[in-house]
Amino acid sequence: MTPNARIAVAEALDAAGWTGDPLDPHGLLTHPDSKAVWAVVNKSGGCALDLPNVGATVPFAGAIPDTVVIAACLAASGQLDPSQDRVELEEENAWLDDLRAAGLDNWQGVDVARDIRNRRQATR
Repeated sequence: MTPNARIAVAEALDAAGWTGDPLDPHGLLTHPDSKAVWAVVNKSGGCALDLPNVGATVPFAGAIPDTVVIAACLAASGQLDPSQDRVELEEENAWLDDLRAAGLDNWQGVDVARDIRNRRQATR
């Protein structure tokens, strides 16, 4: 791990409204509503999510991908709503279907866009 272990997690949580100590804004982040707290606990990228409302702490080893840690933190704070993602995907698919029906799928890069879409659907 780098000296900035878990910086991607800190940045994602910061963008989601989690706040930190002004002297060390990415050292310990707290969600203002749920009071969930996330922090890096060692130099190898190990981190933990403290859930005071349920009396639990969830440790994450340094090998756990940042995306998993981010999803866990957002889910614990009530900021990750899988049903909303599904609604957005359904709306996006409907919009893409309309574009295809109008013949607008003949632009440069459409194959790349289709590959990206297929990969996203395969991971859901």
